[in-house]
Amino acid sequence: MSEKRLLIITNRFPAGPDDPAAPFVYDFKRALGQGEIIADIITPYYRPYRNDTRYIDSSVHPFAWSDGSHVISQLPLYDPRSFLKVRKYLQNGYAASAALLREYKYRAILALWALPSGYIARELSHDFGIPYAVWTLGSDINDWARRPFMGRLVAGILKQAAMLYADGYELAAKTQALSGRDCRFLPSYHAVHIEETKTATTEKYFVCIGRIEKEKGVFDLLESFRLFACGHPEWHLYYIGTGRAEAALSVKVKTYHLGNCVHCSGYLERKAANRLLLRARAVIIPSHSDSLPLTFGESMQAGRPVITSDIGDMPRFIDKYHVGHYYPVGNIEALHDRMNLIISDEKELARNCPEVIKELDIANAAREISRWLHSLQPDKQKDIIQYAGA
Repeated sequence: MSEKRLLIITNRFPAGPDDPAAPFVYDFKRALGQGEIIADIITPYYRPYRNDTRYIDSSVHPFAWSDGSHVISQLPLYDPRSFLKVRKYLQNGYAASAALLREYKYRAILALWALPSGYIARELSHDFGIPYAVWTLGSDINDWARRPFMGRLVAGILKQAAMLYADGYELAAKTQALSGRDCRFLPSYHAVHIEETKTATTEKYFVCIGRIEKEKGVFDLLESFRLFACGHPEWHLYYIGTGRAEAALSVKVKTYHLGNCVHCSGYLERKAANRLLLRARAVIIPSHSDSLPLTFGESMQAGRPVITSDIGDMPRFIDKYHVGHYYPVGNIEALHDRMNLIISDEKELARNCPEVIKELDIANAAREISRWLHSLQPDKQKDIIQYAGA
């Protein structure tokens, strides 16, 4: 049996470099490969961004469950057809995984997100006798686990796992409280491949990168920037991303007559986003609910300080490395105050950004998984071939 073969079941996998779907999973798979861990990916099919599928090789196995236009978390629960799609998702995800388990011998299964990947991993572990681990990534614990039925389901999946990981220290504490089990920090870092020099001249603007949703604090940011612009009319704000609140945000920008200085750029390909990121005076992450968003790590790679709400692990990293400022979530006046503050100490804060990358490096996650795989005892696993012939 290969001691370094891992089956990864994930809710999303990026089809190409500009696909915004969980881009860190590709980085994680590459890091595992550099550590000589063979990883096969089971993931639902979604329409690839601009038909770019260069990341989908023979080790990535998308399974069909819908037309690929909407993610499973967006299905309306009031529609009975949604439950049929969920059932198809679980059945087809299980079948695709089982086919690989019958063909190859794996040391373990790693589920990215407790739902629905963790559910599939638990069923496979029961049927094939292979241990599984769960890597919680925010929405499964902060959203699904809070719902009455889903909460019990998530807790059961976590309790039966051989190992638990989380991509934030606070999220690890929540996962541990929910499961009664130890949970370790595993960074979900995405390399954005900054090609220009980090000493590029900064300009008078802030950027906000991520989904344009109310819960991401995009309207809080607009209200704060409206105050800021009164005293700094030459400054600009760029929103980079798409979402359900995109149209409403554009309407407010026009209503406030800020169209000349607030720019809703929509989704930008990585190189274009990097150019804006490199020259920004700071990155603003005003989210109402997050663990440690990928944008935080992207900002550190670009050497850009941050202003964040005081949620998840962002205050922890800001205090530890002195790379920005944070404020009480939803407090518009406080965010305005931090904008004024960071324009005076931006250069000092920027010098500390490279230190954060050492802790968030995805290679750290790959090494932790390698240690776990090494600790497993092959003789405790069932004979897969015997099961396949049963």
